[in-house]
Amino acid sequence: MKKGRFAINVINVIIPLLLAFAIGAIFTLIIGYNPLEVYGIIINEGVTTKPGRMQTLGFATPLMLTGIATVFAFQAGLWNLGVEGQMYIGALVAALVGGGYFCFGRMPGILLIPIALLLAACFSMVYAMIPAFMKAYLGVNEVVTTIMLNYAAINLTSYFVKAFFQGSATYDTTETILDAAIIPKLNSRYRVTYALFIALVIILIVWFIAKKTKFGYEIRAIGLQMEFAEAVGMRVRKKIILIFMISGLIAGIAGGTEILGVNKSFVPNFSTNPGLGWQGYFIAVLSRNNHIAVLIIAIIFGGFRYGSIAAQSKLGIPMDLLNIIQGSLILFYAITYINENTDLFKGFVRRIE
Repeated sequence: MKKGRFAINVINVIIPLLLAFAIGAIFTLIIGYNPLEVYGIIINEGVTTKPGRMQTLGFATPLMLTGIATVFAFQAGLWNLGVEGQMYIGALVAALVGGGYFCFGRMPGILLIPIALLLAACFSMVYAMIPAFMKAYLGVNEVVTTIMLNYAAINLTSYFVKAFFQGSATYDTTETILDAAIIPKLNSRYRVTYALFIALVIILIVWFIAKKTKFGYEIRAIGLQMEFAEAVGMRVRKKIILIFMISGLIAGIAGGTEILGVNKSFVPNFSTNPGLGWQGYFIAVLSRNNHIAVLIIAIIFGGFRYGSIAAQSKLGIPMDLLNIIQGSLILFYAITYINENTDLFKGFVRRIE
């Protein structure tokens, strides 16, 4: 049976991938390019060269964090679709601390990075508590509240920058963060920073919590049957709030590390289309709450992002092509193509076994 299930899982991964690439190829042909040439550049630039791999890891780092933040909530059956907004809150807070606002510039330099990330995580965590309390005590659907709060956070942070924290640049941005607050790069030539190791540690911690602790068991129990979990005394309301808090905390770290390591200041709408938080949601859906899969898929998305930038530079193709492929992946992965209980494939599974 195990071999049959493994074969089904592999096929369920391959079919959507092929269909998504087929859709991407169709649009590539429509805009007048050779799909083989375009995909060749994307794969070659994002995977086969050392500079490409380093840049891929740089683009993948925030996606690892937003992906695992989303998965943490998904495991409990909670749809935290507000990671994008929570990330914006954390990003602005990190920019203000790192930029020396509110007397933070007089702090010892060695403390700036940890304090900036800590405060970014705390403010994002508090912001995530808004939909958590509404879900736990008012029964408000968290899908609606988290999506709405995304737009609130994006517009609120933009307003704060324009009204109170405008830097010396001619465009809307905070002051450039201080040198002591910059998360160092692994190599000055590439995008990837030491935030990569922060992301890996957080994924490991979330995996440990989910698989090795009582709290992880309770999260899974709530995800399977919330009413039963409440009936056996798991204090579901408090758990909902705690789960949202941790998810928001990770989202804040994602925003903070991106500002301190890559952007060096907060610019309104800094998150790339369709947004780092939304891409984290895509990754969570594709991973099916598997922590290792989050890591792998985030790297794949990072490779697509950098490979697409390279293809745009060399061929002039629009970046929207990547968004089409990602959207197609979500669409096709929403369908279970082969189910082990489907009569059509029972004979196939028996032959494998």
